[in-house]
This record gives sequence, C-alpha cells and structure tokens, in this order.
Amino acid sequence: MEKHSALAEQFHHELTSKNRVTYIYKIDENYIAEISLVFDMKDADYTIAHQRIYISRLIVKREYRRQGIGKRLLSFAIEKAKEMAYKEASIGVDLDNYPALKLYIDSGFDKIICIDKDHQGAYIKLLKTL
Repeated sequence: MEKHSALAEQFHHELTSKNRVTYIYKIDENYIAEISLVFDMKDADYTIAHQRIYISRLIVKREYRRQGIGKRLLSFAIEKAKEMAYKEASIGVDLDNYPALKLYIDSGFDKIICIDKDHQGAYIKLLKTL
C-alpha cells in the first residue's frame, strides 16, 4: 500500500466513517477476494442517498479467477444492497476489462450512466435496478 498511500488513506477513512463496508472472501483462512459497498461518493452517477449505492473494488486474486467467485461476491453485494433498501446499484469498470464488463452486464447492470476517460484510461459507469 506504500505505492498507493493516498488510496489506502481514503479507504481507511471510508471504513472508519462507515461510508464503506467491505466483504472478504476466504478459503482456508486465505484472503481470495473482496468487494465493497460505498454509500456516498459525492457523485450522483455513483451514489444517491438512500436510493443508489456504489459497488466498488471487486477484486479476485489472479489464480482464483474464472471460478465463479466474482459472480458470487457480486450477487452477495447486490443482496446486501437490497437488504439495506437501496433501489439501484452502480458500478464502474475500465472499458478494456472485458471479463468484468461481461460479468456486470450478465448480472443486470444494463443501463449506461456514462462513458468517459481519465488519467487511467477509458471507463464506463453502469446501473442496475434492484
């Protein structure tokens, strides 16, 4: 995290302020994957208070990919958002991340909020009605 200290600090703040909840997927006490729900991104594309929640940081270790773990974690996060009475979920993905893009579309993220580009490249914001 030294290379990404600002990001680590942001996540720490979001976790301690209860703006982010992160779920960890483990196998035999080994951390395999994670996913987060973020309540306020200060960006209406991603979050709207008590209506739209942002699904963030779906990460699966490379050696565990293509085993359905990401799909299970995404389904779990969507169910948690529904339990919290959210009506919509948003997600962002790099346009060149085809496996993630396919997963999100197959999981019902079927509305495009926007397609844009930043210093990291082109990305798309998607929306799912819960």
